[in-house]
Amino acid sequence: MRVYLLKRLIEIVPTVLMITLVVFVMMRSIPGDPVVALLGDAYTEEDAVKVRAEYGLDRPILVQYAIWLGKLVRGDWGHSILNGRPVLQDVLIRLPVTMELIVLSMLVALAIAIPAAIIGAIRQNTWADYTATSVAMIGVSIPEFFIGVLLLLLFSVGMGGSLPSSGWTYLPGTCPTIVCQAGLLGNAQHVLMPALALGVGRAALLTRLLRASMLEVIRTEYVTTARAKGLAERPVVLKHALKNALIPTVTVMGLQVGFLIGGAIVVETLFAMPGLGTFGIDAIIARDYQQVQGFALITAIAFVVINLLVDLTYTFLDPRIRYA
Repeated sequence: MRVYLLKRLIEIVPTVLMITLVVFVMMRSIPGDPVVALLGDAYTEEDAVKVRAEYGLDRPILVQYAIWLGKLVRGDWGHSILNGRPVLQDVLIRLPVTMELIVLSMLVALAIAIPAAIIGAIRQNTWADYTATSVAMIGVSIPEFFIGVLLLLLFSVGMGGSLPSSGWTYLPGTCPTIVCQAGLLGNAQHVLMPALALGVGRAALLTRLLRASMLEVIRTEYVTTARAKGLAERPVVLKHALKNALIPTVTVMGLQVGFLIGGAIVVETLFAMPGLGTFGIDAIIARDYQQVQGFALITAIAFVVINLLVDLTYTFLDPRIRYA
């Protein structure tokens, strides 16, 4: 296991480097110039030349990437071109918001998917099964932003503003500034609708996948043997069938956690949340190369780390799986 972990950790490095290189080249190839946005109405060609030289934007792309990589090795993620703030500091401030949103979204998805999939599998071809699969199909078809708009109309407009439509309240002890708001109740009110908007679509996908896996597992010999021994239906379903049916579902969950970062861009923008999603989209619009590169780096790290955790989770779900 240690050798496998070491090998996977080493493989993370070239994967992350390749992703950041592609983003680095693509970002500098699209139209737009951050220097124009930085200088604004005071733009002159002489000042633009000085600013480009100051930030190294006048050098070849690969040279710029090598300089950025050298600073990254020393723990320096660079500074924003537009506001001069350290990129790593901004990422660390916004990361807890996005992590909380992703974790709660997956909890919402699992809370809906697991009961629906179990009911659909053990009561196949009944009204309960048809209801679960129909709702899952509808959930897969509706985009996150549309669910978010519906939630806004329902809870922020239709029910007299019972839930806030925008903004954020931090968990106690996580405030990045002195003036920000913190509190459990306020945090729950702000995160509920975004978590539902992201979680419902994932719940629909996981429901369909887990139901199919459950239907396959409950017909296996070891489940039949467990029933023949006189075990009650609950431990047979939860301990024997569900645990093994979760293996393909865990794979998809790992991919979905990575894609949730992309989905968070839309949802965080819709609900005006100060997370990585709004950080990334603002950086792209402003052509702030350093911030875009920081966003790409943290996203790439999240993907590869989640994939590693998924592989390790297999060993807990199925004792037969071992990594030499």
